Amino acid sequence: MNKAQITALTIILAGAAWIASGVLTGNGTDTNNAIADAAVDQVESAPPSVRVLDSIAQPFESDIVLQGRTAASRMVELRAEVSGRAEEIFVREGQPVSKDDAILKIAVNDRAARLNQARAAVEQRRIQVEAARQLAKQNFGTQVRLAEAEAQFQQAKADAVRFELDLANTTVRAPFDGIFDTRDTDVGAVLNVSDKIGTVVDLDPLKVTGQISERNVRDVNIGMRGSMVLSDGTEVEGEISYVASVSDPSTRTFKIELLVPNPESGFLAGLAAQLRLPAGQVMAHSVSPSVLTLSDSGQIGIKTVDSNNTVRFWPVEILDDGPRGTWVSGLPQAATIVVVGQDYVAVGQKVAPVVVSMASDQS
Repeated sequence: MNKAQITALTIILAGAAWIASGVLTGNGTDTNNAIADAAVDQVESAPPSVRVLDSIAQPFESDIVLQGRTAASRMVELRAEVSGRAEEIFVREGQPVSKDDAILKIAVNDRAARLNQARAAVEQRRIQVEAARQLAKQNFGTQVRLAEAEAQFQQAKADAVRFELDLANTTVRAPFDGIFDTRDTDVGAVLNVSDKIGTVVDLDPLKVTGQISERNVRDVNIGMRGSMVLSDGTEVEGEISYVASVSDPSTRTFKIELLVPNPESGFLAGLAAQLRLPAGQVMAHSVSPSVLTLSDSGQIGIKTVDSNNTVRFWPVEILDDGPRGTWVSGLPQAATIVVVGQDYVAVGQKVAPVVVSMASDQS
């Protein structure tokens, strides 16, 4: 074989080797890609892991919780019943008063003299009536004259009573035990009849008012026990004293009032307060607030895992969210609650649940 033939054969073999190497290289890449794709598919098909907690429903004394405000059980505006100058004020604003305590003195002027004159007129008319009766018995007088004398006697007594009341009303007194809360006049002011003098309030018992829905109004009645809870956590038990028979036309709710003892007037009127009224016993779950989530429609609820490891959503009602924890109703008697990862899994999705204890969930 000459040199030219050897060169040609060498070129042919080199070309065949190059073509073969390309085919082999391509097959190797495809094989690697196929292995990689299979690994990705295997990873994607693995269900996500979530932490779950087994929960059993427990009896819970549910409450109807209303937002309300404290108010005085009684409040009266003191007004002048006679005209005259204010001579003296006996109590300060904010000072406790007892029933019939003098609060303000109005000048007597000639009221005492007019009362004495009226009493003298009563005595005069009484004597005239006696004389007319004696004359009538002796036929010296007629029954008409006797009737006139008796009418004048009654009129004199009425005048005396009126002047006596005018004199008594020159001293304005507290209508009940309470606090002289506001003062609207001062010494030296000239008062006319019905002019405002001040306000007396009664804070014992203290009244707490709220609005209850038409769904719950049937569950409450006068005399039922309840409690007032202030913003600082103070809770005081009391008794329902009033439930409206007609709803508010704008809110369709019913006014309700609770009376709580307040012997030292330590609780003031106008404070924000909750009304807690017993609504009976229900079966409920105690959960951490962090497990609560929202459905696509915005409904509050909890996600659970069923026996097939499928995520389910249960709408719930929060019964209590306070010192006793967060209690909810709406879950089945026994539920496997998703406590970690609930926001990253969808309803109907398969998951890999990891059961945790109550202690670890709280931590």
